[in-house]
Amino acid sequence: MDEAFMVLPTFIWDNVFTIINTLVCGLIVAVFTSTFLKKKEERTRIAGVILEKRINSEQEILSYLEKELFKEEINIENSGKYDVEIIELLKEFNLPVPYGRNLQYAVVFKSMEKYGKFFYGFEEEIQKRKLWLDKAVREHLIFMQMYFANFNVIPLMVKKIPLPKGQELTDEQFANISDKLLFLLGAVCDAEINALVSKLEELIVNSVYKLDLRRPKNSILRNMMVNSDTKKIIKRMENRTILGLYRENIFQLIMQLVYTEKGIDVDSFEDDEFDDFMKSSVPQTYNEI
Repeated sequence: MDEAFMVLPTFIWDNVFTIINTLVCGLIVAVFTSTFLKKKEERTRIAGVILEKRINSEQEILSYLEKELFKEEINIENSGKYDVEIIELLKEFNLPVPYGRNLQYAVVFKSMEKYGKFFYGFEEEIQKRKLWLDKAVREHLIFMQMYFANFNVIPLMVKKIPLPKGQELTDEQFANISDKLLFLLGAVCDAEINALVSKLEELIVNSVYKLDLRRPKNSILRNMMVNSDTKKIIKRMENRTILGLYRENIFQLIMQLVYTEKGIDVDSFEDDEFDDFMKSSVPQTYNEI
């Protein structure tokens, strides 16, 4: 039997080896394909989870901003003397009025209390969802955080205005000036804030249709946010936003509001009188801001 098997024609042996070779190659291809497809399927599943988390996280942040930044508008033509004075005050200090003789502003800019709740709520929304955010979206939100933080320190800016001893602002005066300044800057920056929100929406759409699962080489949060990326943001804040470009005008406006509240006419002082006034003045201090 063995001898008969050994004397099989050559073409039969060739066919046997061909079949065996085909089976082995097919098995290798099947194993490779199965492993590749499993990895691809797993990657697709992970991408789907990330995409869902990203869409939900970014949409919730955008929805928070759109809800909290609800607008009100004042038509100067149909308003009282106070509203007209507001426009004139902004023009006096060469601050932009985005909508001509109309004032539009988000409701949160009506008082420091309302704004504080909005600002810390915004930070909390980002903090809870930052792990799922696209790199470009995260960087833009950090810029918006820094931008909105400028309004949150208005009381500190008011506090820096020196006043003579015995003429310090009362708690009520301090709160009124802070609220009024917040309202004025909210109206001045309204169009710019709208542009920031619109840009955020654009970046969110891009992050969905251009899903990138690669880990960013450099995070903007590195080194406790002391890095080249944050320096660019600060430079952009100073050179490309109203709060940066008009910072001197804004400080002069604060001085005007404080001194008007206390009945002090600095413009009427002679040079030596102004020097004496500044020497007799001290920065204001408050236990609570």
